[in-house]
Amino acid sequence: MSGLAETWVERPGYRLRVRHGGNPERPLVLFLHGYPDSQRMWREIMTALADDHRVASLDWPGIPAVEPRQPARRYRIDRLLADIEAVIGVLGANRLHLVGHDWGATIGWSYVTHPDYGQRVLSWSFISGPHLAIWRQWGLEGLRSLSPRRMWPVVAQLLRASYTLPLLAWPLGEGLWRLGGVPAWRLVLRLAGVPADDPLLEESRDQVMAMALGPMALYRQNVLHPPPLPPKASVTCPVQLIVAERDPFVSEAGYANLGDYATDLRTARLPGSHWVTRSHPDEVIALLRAFLTRKAGQAR
Repeated sequence: MSGLAETWVERPGYRLRVRHGGNPERPLVLFLHGYPDSQRMWREIMTALADDHRVASLDWPGIPAVEPRQPARRYRIDRLLADIEAVIGVLGANRLHLVGHDWGATIGWSYVTHPDYGQRVLSWSFISGPHLAIWRQWGLEGLRSLSPRRMWPVVAQLLRASYTLPLLAWPLGEGLWRLGGVPAWRLVLRLAGVPADDPLLEESRDQVMAMALGPMALYRQNVLHPPPLPPKASVTCPVQLIVAERDPFVSEAGYANLGDYATDLRTARLPGSHWVTRSHPDEVIALLRAFLTRKAGQAR
């Protein structure tokens, strides 16, 4: 990533690659990537924001391809929260703004709602990733209501999430990735509006497999065993939900109960699909810059 330094953070039995740079006088903005992705997806956004903010991102365990594949237990959310804390410690940050996409958003939600870690967070912006327990609560309440108006959005979201079934069954998911996952991944990105010349589409087969096979354990380690449901009104930092309006995997309806938990919630919408960070980077940059600048000014 142009203009950003690379640091490796040592963890017990593995290490994490961190990219960082920007204005050291400003609070840290930490970016969390999803699945199957790497921190490369944030490159243009981080570079743009580095003019006015201190920025950093990390790869989850087992990424990049030069790193050894990690066991499934490394992808328990509580383990990944400890990884985030280790990165923040190495960077010497006391407070931070957090930004997440996809599984990075889901993991970020658990960081924000953690009784200790969450105290560090100045603001939280996320795209296409719910808190698993809050999401499940919304689904259960909708199904139990026996009201078609409330049940249908839940059923529709379950259909959207049906792609996860092979990922929950480890041998099947890995087999599918090895058979044709890399070209399928590139096709999905293109269908999501990622430009044909996007560097993300140039990732090597080894890199894509590193992003896919080990981190696939995110699903089987956490979906069926989600983190605890946080207390209502417990998220008091400003929260920005960026909705990708054409996201085929995560519906806006699934955030209907989010206001019960976040006391300062605002919603922005972009006319893009799941990888809106790549298809509409300028719009994401504008939303983040406005939100972060306002919140950083209030924090000083």
